[in-house]
Amino acid sequence: MLENLRGTALIGCGGMASHYRGVYARYPHAPFQLVVDVAAEVAQRVAAELGVARWSTDWREALADDIDVVDISTPNHLHEEQAVALLEAGKHVILQKPLAPSVAACQRIVAAAQKSGTTAGVYLSDLEDPAVWDLRAMVAQGHLGRVTGIRARYAHRGGLTTAPSAWRGSAEKTGGGSFIQLAIHHTNLASFLLGEEIVSVMGYAKNLMCENIGGDDTAACVAEFSGGAIGVFESAWNAEGTCFQLYGSEGSVTIHGTEGAQLTGRIRGQFQGSVLQTDPEGNFTRPAVGGNTLRGSGGEFDQHLAFLESVRHGRPPVVPVEVGCTDVAVCKAVVRSAETGRRVMIQEILEEAL
Repeated sequence: MLENLRGTALIGCGGMASHYRGVYARYPHAPFQLVVDVAAEVAQRVAAELGVARWSTDWREALADDIDVVDISTPNHLHEEQAVALLEAGKHVILQKPLAPSVAACQRIVAAAQKSGTTAGVYLSDLEDPAVWDLRAMVAQGHLGRVTGIRARYAHRGGLTTAPSAWRGSAEKTGGGSFIQLAIHHTNLASFLLGEEIVSVMGYAKNLMCENIGGDDTAACVAEFSGGAIGVFESAWNAEGTCFQLYGSEGSVTIHGTEGAQLTGRIRGQFQGSVLQTDPEGNFTRPAVGGNTLRGSGGEFDQHLAFLESVRHGRPPVVPVEVGCTDVAVCKAVVRSAETGRRVMIQEILEEAL
């Protein structure tokens, strides 16, 4: 175990980073050395607010010798160049999902991490919610019996208002459309809960309403998991409605939104978790707690704090970049299936990109 780290840096201060950047300022085992943003006024303001020693508009400043851990919170198409350079310099790196816009780019990040021997992970906000860790324990302990089905939808209307000039509107820069930006949360979450990988998909992907963006604004797939379960995953950038459901032979669970949402269900037997409890008949309800109260909390399930601790203690990150690469391959397989009208194996996508 390392007693202390020399320092941390954050590349990209806005967007999602605004919810959690304070975690680095509060971490007692590493000084927050540097914040970087393309907008100088943003970088300077954030540095002043959090008491960070330096700010810059050049991400290469994070290659400095007094920095051990770097958080990359930049647009998807910038991930590969930044991550590979930092990993080659011996830095530990955490990136926003998706890992990169293409599977080949993801594989180059994975290769750089493996060669450097440093820690490299991906941030997915659903794992900030302690309820999903309770659900994982429920599944592992057999409270749902055998899980055979997953139904999940991740959607909002953001595609209707995204400017054509915005990076999120570019399929080349994001890696696709609504599925890789939204449904990737749920495909990752399902694998996390079941402890199984998606092995094949049959997909549909269309742009029905959002001519201002590249890629799909509506997508869906049927996915086969390695243990035999079948999942149905939907995404949309043109309508509301987000939920996640698990169905087992002894019970079912519904998450009525994103992280922190109301959660209801009935399982076999009594369960006592960190936030979920059931009565003797297996009934439970968790009221919504608000996703924004979970992000950047600095608590036990804070994923940025968890990454810092994984580096310090020499443990694998919660979501290694290898998993992040497979997540992107699943999204690419959905699009290929939509284009070809056939079932696509995830291994096919991974091998083709080598």
